[in-house]
This record gives sequence, C-alpha cells and structure tokens, in this order.
Amino acid sequence: MVDIPKIRGTILIVDDEEDMLWFIPTMYEPLGYKVLTAGSGMEALKVVEEYGEKIDLIVLDLKMPGMGGIEVLKSIRKRFPNLPVIILTALRDKKEECEPLGIEAFMTKPYSMKEFNARIEAVIERKSDEKSPLEIESGYEPCAKILIVDDEIEVCELLGPALAEDVRDCHFEVKWVLAGDEALRTSLEFEPDIGIIDIKMPHMWGGELIERMKSGEGHCPKDFVIYTGVEDPAQVEQARKLGYKFFSKPAHLEVLVEVLKKMCVKHKLLRKKA
Repeated sequence: MVDIPKIRGTILIVDDEEDMLWFIPTMYEPLGYKVLTAGSGMEALKVVEEYGEKIDLIVLDLKMPGMGGIEVLKSIRKRFPNLPVIILTALRDKKEECEPLGIEAFMTKPYSMKEFNARIEAVIERKSDEKSPLEIESGYEPCAKILIVDDEIEVCELLGPALAEDVRDCHFEVKWVLAGDEALRTSLEFEPDIGIIDIKMPHMWGGELIERMKSGEGHCPKDFVIYTGVEDPAQVEQARKLGYKFFSKPAHLEVLVEVLKKMCVKHKLLRKKA
C-alpha cells in the first residue's frame, strides 16, 4: 500500500510572469505543499472562489495586465478578510497602500529566498496551529527544560532569554550551546525535555547530533524543533525528513512558543500554576 503524503499547506501564486508560475511550484511541491497558480487577477479570483478557505496563503504580484494586484486584494478581502497574503512585487512604492488591506509581508523583487521561505513557514505553521487548538488542563501550565543548539551566538542570545523570561503562562528553563559536542556534554547535566536544533553547524550537523543523542551519547530530549537557516532545497528536504517541527530563520516567536506548548501537552510536561 502506497502512503499518500500529507499536504503541509496550500499556496496560491498570482503572477503574470511564467517563470514565477513555474519556479515556485518546482521549489515547494517537493517540500509537501500544494501549489495553485493564476496568471491574472481574474483567474486568481476564480481560484479563490473555488478553493476558498482551503487556501492557506496567497503570494500576490501587483503589476499585472487587466486587474492589478491591489484590486485583487480588495476583492479577496470582501469574502475572506483573514486569508493570509504576501505581496511579492517590483513596485516598491505600494507598501502603504497595501498594508491597510491586511498583508503578511510586502516583499520586493528581486527578493531573498531565505526571507521568502521564513515568511511562508511562519504562515503555514500558524495556520496549522489554528486548526488544532491548544488544550491545557485547568490549573496547569507548560513546563520544560529547553536546550538550544546553534552556532550563531546572536540567535542564542535573542531566543534564549525570550523563551525563559518573556513567555506568559509557561515555565521554560533554557540553556544554549554553540556546537554539537558541547550539546552532548551539556545534555547529560541539564537533561533537556525539548531540543531546538540548528541543522548546519561546523563539525557536527544537527541530524548527526540528534542521532548521537538517541544512541545514548547524551541525554535525548523527548522532542525536537529544527530551527535553521539552510537555503539549499536538497538540504531543506533532508532536514524535514527528520520528522520534527521545522522552522526557517527567522521564525515568529509566538508561533514557536505555540509549538513548544503543544509539545509540552503531548509529553505531559506540565506543572500546577503557582
């Protein structure tokens, strides 16, 4: 029996450039996304009318023949006020006109694939979390030891204190290290419940670190979050195959926190509220 792969999310690409309509499906369909395309504003509205809330994200160009992107966005908002839209355009002076209509991001061509990936991941993770609401037993709160492993000290110094000090209704004890060998040693003493692991690090990549933790070289957390800046599609796909929650840098903190809370519930990492 052949396993039917689970669709991570449905994206609609609206652009009159044929290269864009080919490139984005080629990039994202192997990663588990269903990608719809529309080459004009009128075609886009027909697709939205057909699929409605089954669409998780629209990537919308502004400069198109006939119905322009802003007109398309206004029409979408009449029926679907909360449908996430990322503007991807060469028109740099239209941001102020788009923002009141409700957009996730305004990105200009040529664009950074790293930022584009991060924006898509943030929307899809949030939509996924919205579909499966968090349920915590009354009187309890998530409580976990979290080990961050990332060779970028700026990431550790930003993410560590944010999780330990700025998150309400949770108790996260956080340690961070910059390398895999250090992570193995620290895990034996700290005994983390959850690991937030970068993939591309010197000497030991994140996938190897996880395998070595599982083999007993370190204390193995109950669950992992893959948090990485890799951009090569093959490396991204390989990282996803590890089977854990995946975030591209930079991730929205609130989305990451919701994932951590759900991991706590899943693994019964809860404590009575003080």
